[in-house]
Amino acid sequence: MSIALSEQGPAAPGRLGLLAQAGYGVGQIAGQVFRDVPSLLLMFFMTNVLGIEPALAGAAIFVPKLVWGVGCDLLVGILSDRWKHRFARRGWLLVGALGAPVALILLFHVPDLPVTARVAYVAVAFSLYMAVFACFSVPYLAIAGELSSDPHQRTVLMAWRLVFTALGVLVGGALAPYLVQSLGGGQPAYEGMSRFLAVICPLSLVLAYFGSGRARRQAPAASVPQPAHRRLAAREVVATLAAPRFSVLLLANLLQLAGSGMAYASMLYFLTYNMARTDAFQLIGGLVIIACAGIVAAQPAWVALARRIGKKPVYILAAAGYGVAYLGWSMSAGAGTVVAYAFSFVAAIFNSGWTLLGFSMMTDIAGDDQAHAGLYSAAWIAVDKVGFALGGTLLVGLVLSGFGFDAARAVAGQPQTDLALTGVMLAFGVVPALLNVSSALLYWRFGRA
Repeated sequence: MSIALSEQGPAAPGRLGLLAQAGYGVGQIAGQVFRDVPSLLLMFFMTNVLGIEPALAGAAIFVPKLVWGVGCDLLVGILSDRWKHRFARRGWLLVGALGAPVALILLFHVPDLPVTARVAYVAVAFSLYMAVFACFSVPYLAIAGELSSDPHQRTVLMAWRLVFTALGVLVGGALAPYLVQSLGGGQPAYEGMSRFLAVICPLSLVLAYFGSGRARRQAPAASVPQPAHRRLAAREVVATLAAPRFSVLLLANLLQLAGSGMAYASMLYFLTYNMARTDAFQLIGGLVIIACAGIVAAQPAWVALARRIGKKPVYILAAAGYGVAYLGWSMSAGAGTVVAYAFSFVAAIFNSGWTLLGFSMMTDIAGDDQAHAGLYSAAWIAVDKVGFALGGTLLVGLVLSGFGFDAARAVAGQPQTDLALTGVMLAFGVVPALLNVSSALLYWRFGRA
C-alpha cells in the first residue's frame, strides 16, 4: 500500500514523503467520525430510543446542519483565508481538538424532558456540534491545496486521506455501534459511546496538526506563490463559486452525497426491519469492516486509473457504479449475510472512487487559485455536510414517515408494516441509486476536470 501510494524512494523536491502524507491524512479520522456518527446513529437514537417521529427527528438534525453548518463553514473558510499569514490553517485543528469532546458528549446526553424539549435540545446541541466541525474540517481540507502544485501528487495525498477515512469509518461505523450494543443499547449506551469518541477525535486532530506541519516543511519548493489576501465582496464570492469548473462539480457532489447519506442513515433500519436481524448493530460492524477493506484496497487502482485515463471519466464511472450497487442491495434483503457483505464491499470500492476524485479535482481548483482556497474548501465542506444531512436526515425522515414508519412501535420492539418496509427499501437503495446516476450524467454532460 505504501509503495503504491507514495511511489517509493526519497521525496523529490516538492514531493511529499510517506510520513508527511500519512501525517496529514490522520486528521480525517476525526472528520469521518464527526460526519458519520450522527448520520448513522443519531436519527436511529431519536426514533428508537427517544421515541421521536422520523420526520421530526430528521428536521431537528437537518435544520442546524443547513443553518449553522453552512454559515460556520463559510465563516471559517473566509477567516482562514484572511488570517492565514497570522494564524496558520493547521492551527484551526487545535481549536477543533478543544471543542470536539464537548460537542460529542453533549449531543447524546439528552436530558429527560418532554418530547418537544428533547427535540429542541438535540437541535441546539447539534448546532454547537456543527460549529466545532467547521472549525477543523474546512481548514483541514484547504491545507491539501497548499502542499503541492502537482495534480497527481494531490490525488496521492487524497488517497492517503481516504485510507484514514477507512479508519474513521471503522471507528464511527463499526466500533461506535458495537459499543452501543455491548453497553445495552439504551441511552446510557449512547452516552458511553460518545465519551469514548471524545478521546479519539482530539487525538486525531493533534496528530494531524504536527503531521501537516511536517508536510508543510516539505512543500515550499513546489507551492504556488501566495498572493496577498484582500477582502472579498459578496458579488466576487458568488462569481468565484459559480464558475462552471467548480459549480458543476459541487452540484454533482451534492447529488451523490444526498444519495450516500440516505443509504447510510437508513442502513440500521434496513438491517433491523427488512432483513429482520436482531443483531443489526453487530452486523453493521461487519459490513463496515468489509467496506473499509474495499476503500483501502481500491485506492492504488483509482490513483493509477485516474492518471491513465483522466479524473473525469473515473469519477463518472465510480458514481454510477455506487448507485447500481445500492440498488441491487436494496432488492436483496432476503438473500442473506454473505450477499450483504458482497454488496457492501463493491459499493465501498465505487464510493471511494468518486470521493477520491471529487476531492482531488476540488484541490486542483483550490491549488490553482490559492487566494480563494479557503472559500472553495468551505463551500465543498458545507455541501458535504448539507448533502449528507439532506439525504440522511430530512429525506430519510420524510420517506419513512410518509410510508408509515411508527416510532412508538420501534421503541416497543414491535415489527413495522409492509408499507413501512417499502419505505425503508426506497430510502436505502432506490432513491440513492437515482441520485448517484443523475450525478454521473450531470458531470458527464457539463463537468470539466
